[in-house]
Amino acid sequence: MVYPPYVPRPFKRPEERRWPSPTPLPGVPGEEIGKILKQILERLDAIEKRLDNMEKLLAQMHPPAP
Repeated sequence: MVYPPYVPRPFKRPEERRWPSPTPLPGVPGEEIGKILKQILERLDAIEKRLDNMEKLLAQMHPPAP
């Protein structure tokens, strides 16, 4: 089997390998941001409660080995 000759990749300057700049946040009033964060925290609390319930159920079904 014949392999093609090695072709080096073109050199990239360090500034070309940087992460893209983040997109700016939309213009949202501070009051709205507070409401949104509160909703996120409430959802996370609900998720945490559900996960605790699942963990308890699994612990009952499969007790830890000695």
